[in-house]
Amino acid sequence: MRLDKYTLRGQEAIQSGIELAEKNQHQQVEPEHLLVAMLEQPEGIVRPILGKLGANVAVILNDTQAAVARFPRVQGGQTYFSNRMTQVFTASQTGR
Repeated sequence: MRLDKYTLRGQEAIQSGIELAEKNQHQQVEPEHLLVAMLEQPEGIVRPILGKLGANVAVILNDTQAAVARFPRVQGGQTYFSNRMTQVFTASQTGR
């Protein structure tokens, strides 16, 4: 995957998602890691968009953080993108 295909904020969110997975000892980076990272971006666009749609951003963040906390922990090993995360990247690049 080439990060240069994404905006600076997108690159920052991806990196933050990876760091969140590593911090929680998750071997796979999942879409939920990325969503938490995007929701926590102070200058990001995800929170305002969800807010305009009438979504309760605090509830979404809390529920997503709870989902991340349930992922299995692994000691050692290399962190990698899960199949679901790879599908998200593919969809973002192809529009599917």
